[in-house]
Amino acid sequence: MTTTSPSFDDVRVIVFDAYGTLFDMQTMTDRLRSALGERAEAVVNLWRRKQLDYSWLRTLAGRVTDFWTVTGQALDHVLEH
Repeated sequence: MTTTSPSFDDVRVIVFDAYGTLFDMQTMTDRLRSALGERAEAVVNLWRRKQLDYSWLRTLAGRVTDFWTVTGQALDHVLEH
């Protein structure tokens, strides 16, 4: 049996899901617990949800922006509430 390596010559975009896969949200929760107590988990969960919401809404509106902008704006929203 002969195998060949796949060709990526025609690949234009590679997409992966980083949320919950590459980012350890539990570590973030644990680190915030000393400052936020019982609210740490709720803050992290809302932050993550806002990151996704903002990303999806911007994509639908054709106003995509970089990860760090979305992350910062999501955190700003969470901290205001």
